[in-house]
Amino acid sequence: MNSDRVSHGESASEALLVAQMRPALVKYFRRKCGSTEEAEDLAQDVLVRALAHGGWKSPEQAKGYIFRAAVNRWHDRRRRDRTHGVTVQWDEDAASRLGEEITPERVLVIEQAFDHVVAALLELNDRTRDVFILIRLEQMKQSAVAEMLGISVSAVEKHLVKALAHLARRAGQADLPQ
Repeated sequence: MNSDRVSHGESASEALLVAQMRPALVKYFRRKCGSTEEAEDLAQDVLVRALAHGGWKSPEQAKGYIFRAAVNRWHDRRRRDRTHGVTVQWDEDAASRLGEEITPERVLVIEQAFDHVVAALLELNDRTRDVFILIRLEQMKQSAVAEMLGISVSAVEKHLVKALAHLARRAGQADLPQ
């Protein structure tokens, strides 16, 4: 407990104020994350921290502290998600349905389509193929590819158009499934 607290009555009034603010915090976090369960957890975390660091001089100061703590807690969570990734729950039913949808025939069709695309890419000259792979598969910007290959952005665009036109022609000839 804080040594600044004067009486048990003061800590009870702080607890009452914090409890009254709980619905607003849950609503704030639910709007941010979309999950009621997660919003409840975040609000609980903020309220526990607020009670541990209480000792406000007025209810307005307490509200300001609690909502600033909520905003900080949300930013901390976002930073953690960016650095550690987001955890996705395994859905056994969805996984089993996914396995049922991929039939051996479908796998064969996809493999054939892939072989046609690879063959079409191998027909391109090295520079055009490199530009296509860097932009479309590696998701690089045209300016970065131009700098990397030592050519102009205009040349990168021309190589990309050439590759796309060639792949479109080959797709039409191969009669690939859409």
